[in-house]
Amino acid sequence: MYLVELKHSTQLNIKSEGKEGAMKLNLKTDYALRVLIFLSNKPEEMFDIETLSRTYDLPASSLMKIVSELVAAGFVHSTRGRSGGIRIGKDPAEIRVGDVVRAMGEGMQMVDCSTCLLVSNCKLAGVLCEAAQAFEAVLMKYRLSDLLAGPAPVLVPFQTEGRPVQA
Repeated sequence: MYLVELKHSTQLNIKSEGKEGAMKLNLKTDYALRVLIFLSNKPEEMFDIETLSRTYDLPASSLMKIVSELVAAGFVHSTRGRSGGIRIGKDPAEIRVGDVVRAMGEGMQMVDCSTCLLVSNCKLAGVLCEAAQAFEAVLMKYRLSDLLAGPAPVLVPFQTEGRPVQA
């Protein structure tokens, strides 16, 4: 029996009969999405790195690296100078969550089979690749604008052989 729940903005937890596992995005991608959501809530305002650093309790240098990648990808607009700062670079309805994940260099490979003795007789890599593709497909379905207002999407438990699993 599986129960799926979304914790925070970027952690998918899968519980199976009391056991819990997770597909997690790395922290860089997690904070990139949080910065984009923050900026999208006030699209006309400029924010400095220090404000975001205090908001997320992250070192400014780490946040600067994340923001630089977001600027390079076109998700964030940056202005230098005394009255400069950063703001959202595109309409949030044009930014797919999956595109942000890709732009941040998030690898979806779950296992490295290169040194495994079972590689010639094992189909695990194919199954995990399919799972990663499904995860990415879901992220590509959602836009940044979907994350801004309203309730979180209702998650349906995994199905077994066409029947919903009872939670």
